Amino acid sequence: MASLQLFVVAVVVLSSYARAQPADKVVVGFYAESLCPDCINFSIKYMNVAFQEIPSIFTLNYVPWGNAVIKGGSFDCQHGTMECTINTIDACVIHYYPNQTDFWPFVECMVEKGAFQDPTDAQNCAEKLSLKWDLIQPCYTGLMGHNLELMYANETASLKPPHQYTPWITINGEHSTDAENGDLIKVVCNTYQGSDKPAACNQ
Repeated sequence: MASLQLFVVAVVVLSSYARAQPADKVVVGFYAESLCPDCINFSIKYMNVAFQEIPSIFTLNYVPWGNAVIKGGSFDCQHGTMECTINTIDACVIHYYPNQTDFWPFVECMVEKGAFQDPTDAQNCAEKLSLKWDLIQPCYTGLMGHNLELMYANETASLKPPHQYTPWITINGEHSTDAENGDLIKVVCNTYQGSDKPAACNQ
């Protein structure tokens, strides 16, 4: 009788395991620039929703550089000097808070300001989220922030095919126009190989 009970338990456990096997998370690359209207729109309409509905199956690689260029050792950003500053602040936040459950709420807080973000907004968002501004502020004004942005510049320049606009979205390293054009959740769900997909994948 005891052997039969152990057998039944084993079958139940194995069946549950078979129904919900996890897999490697899908890596979503989001190549952005902080004051880009289309990046802000993508963050609000698609990335925020993905974090609400399917956070367990993807990892976000957020790269705040976009269409910026380097001229004479300085950064020249598409939407002006303030964009370079906010990009660097984002880079510093990611450096000190690499977990996406920490850095994305900061980005989310900032995009709520639209194209008029500034360091005061950044400080307010950091304090609201209990992120240490006394770490972030000297980072973005100093050499560390500069070097972090150089790292993101190199990563963006290494994209294949080269990025042509922002937001530029990759899925496991491959450019995805479907994800860019509103099907982010669908693309991530279809790419994820685990059997433990969130309910949103079945909608």
